[in-house]
Amino acid sequence: MTKNKIFFIIIGILVFIGLIYFAIQLGNSGTQKTGTKASPGDFQVWILEDDIAGLKEFTDGFKESYPAYASQNIVVESFSDTQAYYNSLSSAFMQGIGPDVFVLPNSESSIFENQISVIDPNTISPNDFRLDFKPIFGNDLIVSDSEDSTIEYVKGIPLGYEALGLFYNRKYFLRPSDLTTWEDILVEINTIKERYSDIVPIALGNGFGVTRAASIISAFLVLEGTESLVKTNTTQSRQALSIYTAFGQKDGDNRYNIISAPFLNNTDIEFFTQGDVASMVGYPRDLLKIDDIGYQSTLLYATPFPSYSGKDNISSIKYNYFVINKDSVKQSMASELLSYMATAEGQNAFQEIYPYYLPTSVAGESEILERKILPEYNIIYKNFIDQTATQVSFDVGDVNIYNNRLREILDQQSGYETLFDSMKAYVVCTATKQTTLLNLSSPCK
Repeated sequence: MTKNKIFFIIIGILVFIGLIYFAIQLGNSGTQKTGTKASPGDFQVWILEDDIAGLKEFTDGFKESYPAYASQNIVVESFSDTQAYYNSLSSAFMQGIGPDVFVLPNSESSIFENQISVIDPNTISPNDFRLDFKPIFGNDLIVSDSEDSTIEYVKGIPLGYEALGLFYNRKYFLRPSDLTTWEDILVEINTIKERYSDIVPIALGNGFGVTRAASIISAFLVLEGTESLVKTNTTQSRQALSIYTAFGQKDGDNRYNIISAPFLNNTDIEFFTQGDVASMVGYPRDLLKIDDIGYQSTLLYATPFPSYSGKDNISSIKYNYFVINKDSVKQSMASELLSYMATAEGQNAFQEIYPYYLPTSVAGESEILERKILPEYNIIYKNFIDQTATQVSFDVGDVNIYNNRLREILDQQSGYETLFDSMKAYVVCTATKQTTLLNLSSPCK
């Protein structure tokens, strides 16, 4: 064999190895959006769902306000999947390289609660926090000292929250602002089907065909009077499920399953933007995807998630809150960052960067109620904020199991009530084990 042939064989082998390595790295990237790799001495912030560039812009603003940290390199990591996020947090904490600041979802009792360093009351006063932020955040995020209940701490800072609303096509809904209850919606559905036989009035009724299916079920459960999965009784769950699934059944005026079942890769957002359905339930952030696909701005409208007629007006919300890692060697900077987040400057900066969040502060809400979420559409923040409603955060126990399993249940032809009860028992068992570390050898069924 000639030297040239040997040379080209070696080059070929190296190229092949390089391609394999690239494929492995691509596969391992998963749902994590990776920023600059952290080095010793870097300050790390980990977030969920939101883009890295936005939070980098936010932390740049922090460094401008706190020039002592101007030279400190801040590395941001973002995850779109909660399970991948939790796995990465667990691994990082076990190795002693966890982020200095990270976020926790409010929708479950997190196994990472013991990893939090509460905020010094001299830095953020619990009383000031109650005055500055909407009531739900004071109820959720102020904790008492384990030895002296008269001493309180703020455990984390929320920079924005999300609430469901209804997106409408004005062509079919002439006065959507009048539709404040689900009873109103049902009457309007009948009217629409009489006028437009080829349109599905609302994208509801199944699991994987509805982007926010799990959140919508949570919202219905809240309307039934429960604030957590563990406290939900059979009557409440059956009522919430029956109302939701009725919108997808073949017999009836809505019949969303008729168009969504044959197109398993499509969701309510695609059907809505394509004109196959007249309305859909979503969060303000869904406006971004609607805009990406394209929608006639004059036809798009939104209102808060409807209530039940004659019952208390309750709004289900979800949010993430920023916390300090108790093992961080940069406690002072972490505390200063959260202090900045609690200020009007920090809250406003975050709102400008991530406009799809609703403001957590009282002053912030009053300032932007009439402001457009996106300049292209006449949808304002007030369209998702019902100021007459009591805000509630539904505790799902384990967000990964709840979201994924519930969507599977909602796609069953029948028996979803029994399947929901089984899921609830499994979630409660799993969440209890994770938080108490009791009965670890007993399997959850």
